[in-house]
Amino acid sequence: MNHRATWWIWTLLLALAMSACNLPDLSRYAPAPVWTPVTEPTPTASEATASAGAVVTPAPFPTPTVGSETRQAVVCTGYGEGALNVRTCPGVGCWAFFPLYEGQVVTLDGQTAHTQDGATWVHLTQPVEGWVNARYLCEVQP
Repeated sequence: MNHRATWWIWTLLLALAMSACNLPDLSRYAPAPVWTPVTEPTPTASEATASAGAVVTPAPFPTPTVGSETRQAVVCTGYGEGALNVRTCPGVGCWAFFPLYEGQVVTLDGQTAHTQDGATWVHLTQPVEGWVNARYLCEVQP
């Protein structure tokens, strides 16, 4: 018997032996994510109506207002190990791409936007450029 045939026989035997073993599910030992994955936003009443077949006009994108001052703020989620998502645009429907952690100092450029849910979003320039919910920022204490 040649080498290739021997290799195939051993591979087949190993595959059969492994399939006969009842191996435990090891997925619970997967490494934990570095940050909490972003969840999809909950649908609004108009989105729920749209899924039922009605025609819905999408909400307009919030128009940012530009301020003239650059200032600093600190992340204050209220949780010891809390994190705040930096997003590509103002609103929970925008892609979150960077976490900010409790107590981290950020720089704001004065741009704000208000979404239909009543939230105020502010634009960051440091440590990354993006949008965060102003509710989770506090003034820097001297």
